[in-house]
Amino acid sequence: MNYNAEQIKEKLKSKLLPQHYDHCVRTAEAAVRMAQAFGVNEEKAYLAGLLHDYARSMSSDELISEAKRLGLGINPVEAAFPYLLHAQVGARLIEIDLGIMDKEIIDAIENHTLGSTSMTPLAKIIYVADMIEPGRPYQGLDALRRIALDDLDEVFREAYIHSLEYLIRVRKLIHPLTVEVWNKLIAKQHV
Repeated sequence: MNYNAEQIKEKLKSKLLPQHYDHCVRTAEAAVRMAQAFGVNEEKAYLAGLLHDYARSMSSDELISEAKRLGLGINPVEAAFPYLLHAQVGARLIEIDLGIMDKEIIDAIENHTLGSTSMTPLAKIIYVADMIEPGRPYQGLDALRRIALDDLDEVFREAYIHSLEYLIRVRKLIHPLTVEVWNKLIAKQHV
């Protein structure tokens, strides 16, 4: 790979609110630690972690407008909660703005919020690193942080459970893809 991390950080600083930028840096660092533990390319983990929230500071109207411009479908849950579009929009924009075409990195960024039914190890790392980076204040993350370097499939499954429990507890809509991913995770346990 031939990317200049400092130039990418400067671009991120120009696009993101300071709190989103700081979160991206912490996620990249957490992703590298996980990549080291699981034998995943550390450079890709750092870059995907750094860029995973590339579109996170866009307003709801901007995300909807960009999603339409980029030809992305918007389902009813995304229309109700446009921030969910930041992963897909961000994945497309890093291709356009930064010329990053690495499919594994793009997929990891695109799937860091909802997951997918075909998560690569890098995608699972970014999903989990996004949740457990040290700046996250959510209750219950200490247990995830303790197992984050032990078993990638287990920590991803536990992170997904944590996300689902949160959505149910606060009475939010559940994206159809989230249900699909959950059903696949459970089906794998019963095979």
